[in-house]
Amino acid sequence: MYHVIFVCKYRRRVLEPISNELKLTIADIEKESDFEILEMETDKDHIHLLVKSAPKVSILSIVRKLKQETTVRLWKSQGSHLKRFYWGEKNIVE
Repeated sequence: MYHVIFVCKYRRRVLEPISNELKLTIADIEKESDFEILEMETDKDHIHLLVKSAPKVSILSIVRKLKQETTVRLWKSQGSHLKRFYWGEKNIVE
């Protein structure tokens, strides 16, 4: 099991209005993947995940997949909200 914390770039407080969509997005990614999210909670500028995976799956691949796919999906659905904080950078986590 791994305790993973993703922090928004520049510690911007962008997650509060989109936290439910973020949780649903991560749950969708989990369904398509070979790891399990046991717990998940968001704050204004970060998200905590408790991830369970088989030893053959590296934590690097899990983190990479979660960061890439959540960023792409959130920019597609919440681009107008995110543009107020990130001037077209297309990334929200460091």
